[in-house]
Amino acid sequence: MEEYRSHAHSVSSCKYHFVWCPKYRHPVLDIMEADVRELFAETADHFGHGILALENANDHVHLFVRADPKHSPADIAWQFKSFSGKHLLERYPEIRESYFWGGGFWKVGYYVGTTGAVSEEVVERYIEETEH
Repeated sequence: MEEYRSHAHSVSSCKYHFVWCPKYRHPVLDIMEADVRELFAETADHFGHGILALENANDHVHLFVRADPKHSPADIAWQFKSFSGKHLLERYPEIRESYFWGGGFWKVGYYVGTTGAVSEEVVERYIEETEH
């Protein structure tokens, strides 16, 4: 069932599927999965986003999120990546020193897609069931 958000002058249903990787695609996310989930949940709460699905592979993360239309996909990616990246490097100084000496945790680029062409059930199933 489609969930809509009602705003002062509009109604929306904006859902985005994001994928991004740590810099140099280092396979480090498995050891910090709980922290990634915690930091993404904090980011979602702070900006009013809803996390519909989240899966960590060892070298990339999939995030399916519902957001207000006032936030562009670029803004949403920045919100999740900047906050989590800063805190992951602080929480894992040994990984920072070994793998991320140049600063920054996440690669600059990312993938984003909407569920307009593909149903949200297909995206959720892909994230939850695909071997990454």
